[in-house]
Amino acid sequence: MNPFRNIVTARNLLIGAGAYYLAGWLNFFLSIGYQRLTDRIIYSGDFESAVVLPLVVHLPKAIVAAGAGAAVVWLCESERPVGWVIFPVLLYAVLGFFGFHWAQPPVLVDRVQQTVAALFPAVACALGGMMAARRRTTPGPVLSTPD
Repeated sequence: MNPFRNIVTARNLLIGAGAYYLAGWLNFFLSIGYQRLTDRIIYSGDFESAVVLPLVVHLPKAIVAAGAGAAVVWLCESERPVGWVIFPVLLYAVLGFFGFHWAQPPVLVDRVQQTVAALFPAVACALGGMMAARRRTTPGPVLSTPD
């Protein structure tokens, strides 16, 4: 086995973890301004509170996650860099379930809200990586000079 392959694998994993970590910091600063825009929205009903609320609240995190997925595709050294986006996607999906606390035992609507909040940034990260890979492999326009 080639020892350089192990180094490249470790480097790509660190790129994915670093993109997730830096996206968390950028999310903090983006959320400060976004919270001022959405602090007066009232959600009534089960669908709005379980699906729409986590989508609106976690929109800055999803935007930054898409950027993290794109950064992983651009920075990873691989023939198929989209495969390395799975690492930050898994970080978003798994770690997104932590941090929820309830005063009462959660019901199904609460679990749906938690799942939407955890998977929305993960899906955005995957989509950002796929879009960046598509743009990376698309050849640019050929400019010809007049003779």
